[in-house]
Amino acid sequence: MTRYMRMPGRVAPDGRSVAAARRHLARRIGCALIVATASVALGLSVHHGLQTTTALLRPRAIRGSVVADRQEECIYHGIRADLPKGAAVYINDQVHIQRLAELSTLWAVPQRRRATARWTIALVPDSPHGPGSHLRWRCYGLALEVRRT
Repeated sequence: MTRYMRMPGRVAPDGRSVAAARRHLARRIGCALIVATASVALGLSVHHGLQTTTALLRPRAIRGSVVADRQEECIYHGIRADLPKGAAVYINDQVHIQRLAELSTLWAVPQRRRATARWTIALVPDSPHGPGSHLRWRCYGLALEVRRT
């Protein structure tokens, strides 16, 4: 026997070497783990999606969305009714600044500083005897306050 010839190693029943059979088994186990992990992740994702959809379709959630839409529409119409087109406005409301900026942008021109604005707008809590009681645009819990500066 020459030194380049090897003695045959152990052989599996199907004729392959035992090391090759172990590698093949390890690959199959790895693939099975990947498939199992992906199946669990997919199942959890579907379950979460169904829970979210169910929550959004409940009557309470739908009523809340309808009120929010009507409130936005009321504020939008109030801005267009009480402000002249192209008016320079200052939004004097840190809580609703983004909302008022979006609703007024196509009609008025929001200003960064009060000094450059001719009008000031804000949303105040609406209550029968509170700060919003004298305002024209009472919108589902909020009142639009428009003042000339």
